Amino acid sequence: MKNNIDIQIAITNLDAELIKASGMVFDWVQYDEEWANPSWLIESCFIQLLTLTEALDLSEFRKMVFEEYTAIKNDKTAFSKTDVDPDGDPYSPVIVRIRCYLSALENMLPHVKSTTVTKDLLHIIRDINYIITDTSVFQKTPENENDVHIRIEAVLKCVYSDLKHKPVITKTIKNFEPDTGIPSLQTLIEYKYLSKKTDVKLVADQLLADTRGYISNDWTRFLYVIYETNRFCAEKDWNAFLEQSGITDNTTIIVLSGEPSVKKMIASKKGTKKKKTK
Repeated sequence: MKNNIDIQIAITNLDAELIKASGMVFDWVQYDEEWANPSWLIESCFIQLLTLTEALDLSEFRKMVFEEYTAIKNDKTAFSKTDVDPDGDPYSPVIVRIRCYLSALENMLPHVKSTTVTKDLLHIIRDINYIITDTSVFQKTPENENDVHIRIEAVLKCVYSDLKHKPVITKTIKNFEPDTGIPSLQTLIEYKYLSKKTDVKLVADQLLADTRGYISNDWTRFLYVIYETNRFCAEKDWNAFLEQSGITDNTTIIVLSGEPSVKKMIASKKGTKKKKTK
């Protein structure tokens, strides 16, 4: 069976499914909608894990995974059970167990691991764009910076268990508080919400101020996620701006192209109709 399955792709796909399942857990608890019940997807992830262990001919490992799967399966509510972490965010204990086994597999097979954690993080955030703007998952598209922050962080927390919400960087005169910190990657993440072209210069000024305030021995990489409701400024132009400003190459900007919120679009249309009436 091993010859019929690409282990690297299988592990990558399972990791992506776990991220999706974790997002569904968050939405299910937050909105209390039965249609968002993630139990079917969580069980599917467990079955994928079992298939992986069989493909790798890891009989003892598979036996251990299968015994835990059977125990969970016998509890009719186990796949839909949730708990709350110290920050008050919901999570699935079963997903935690699957990730434990998956991590063990990856460590036994180092050749299937991604080359750098930084690229993993960038890849995840780029893929998040569809999730945070999906109105079948959320009632509306992001309306402000906090919406973008909370939605992205909820997904990242499922991947990086050490993630910190608004970690404090202590300085002599003033403390700084970036949006997200991932100690294991020594990476800080800051989110910006851009809804009109006239704010591009303002956001640019904020970026330059942040890059100086966030300098710390504990954090060596900096990532800025700009969510724009329309096409205002290309990602390559933002990164060129950093380079021209003398910002070192440990700082990256990702631009997520979203859409205007439904509420704002409706308000805009109403305003247009009123003007036409006059």
